[in-house]
Amino acid sequence: MTLSARARYLLLTAAILTAAGIQFMRGYKPIIVIVGAISFLFAGNLMIYLTGSRERAIRLQKKRDYYAGRS
Repeated sequence: MTLSARARYLLLTAAILTAAGIQFMRGYKPIIVIVGAISFLFAGNLMIYLTGSRERAIRLQKKRDYYAGRS
């Protein structure tokens, strides 16, 4: 079972916001929590996007190979 890109984005965002909320409750400085959450959101979502780009490139190459008669 694979998750769609949208589901992966939502799960990642929920996990990061949950972690940030826990850090707020534990008394961490708000600026540190906010900067950390933003950087993790950016890096995590970029990783999901790049993974999807690679999957699309592989599928396209397989499609080209199929129609070119390569196995």
